[in-house]
Amino acid sequence: MVQGPKTKLLLPPDPLLDQNLLLFLQSLFTLFAIFDPIGNLPILFSLTSDMGEAERKKLVRKSSLVSYGILLTFGFLGELLFILLGITIADFKVIGGIILLIFSIEYVLGRGSFRVHERGPNEDLAVFPLATPLLAGPGSISFVVLMPGFLTKFVVVTLIVAISWFILHFGTGLLRFFGPQGSSVVSRIMGLLIGAVAIRFIREGLIEILLMV
Repeated sequence: MVQGPKTKLLLPPDPLLDQNLLLFLQSLFTLFAIFDPIGNLPILFSLTSDMGEAERKKLVRKSSLVSYGILLTFGFLGELLFILLGITIADFKVIGGIILLIFSIEYVLGRGSFRVHERGPNEDLAVFPLATPLLAGPGSISFVVLMPGFLTKFVVVTLIVAISWFILHFGTGLLRFFGPQGSSVVSRIMGLLIGAVAIRFIREGLIEILLMV
């Protein structure tokens, strides 16, 4: 009797099907902030400094497709994973919020660990570190799993990956416009917003867990 409520998933209604435009836009903006394609532009160009423009664009296209597949897989199979592990949305909100909080602190402090990366002869930069962890990393995966509604997940992930591909694909002009310092400022502002979302997840998760006790 005690174990039953802990494995039952009470998923909120889908924002798109429920015509909840505000919640849909919140999900869209938050995932964009986590992806942070503008902040990732200097990292992309530092990793591909020895590549031509055509090769760089091919790399961006592949990394976008890989990150898209990763996020949709976790987004649609997350509920099944919860059932198999016997955990609840509230449990995942707490750990997901903690991961997002760490992720946001990394953003605000500079994300130095991804700035320099020596490429091995057989290494595919499109998969690592571009597709994961820069795009489909722990932060974006956690958020997509917690995002309400399968239709909303599909639309939000599709739009954000498409927008990120566009920004990274035509990044030369954007990087020239923002400059390395401008991209860093954008990235840190995004980090603050992600941190606020992380605190919300942790708060909601703890409240739901306490109500189940």
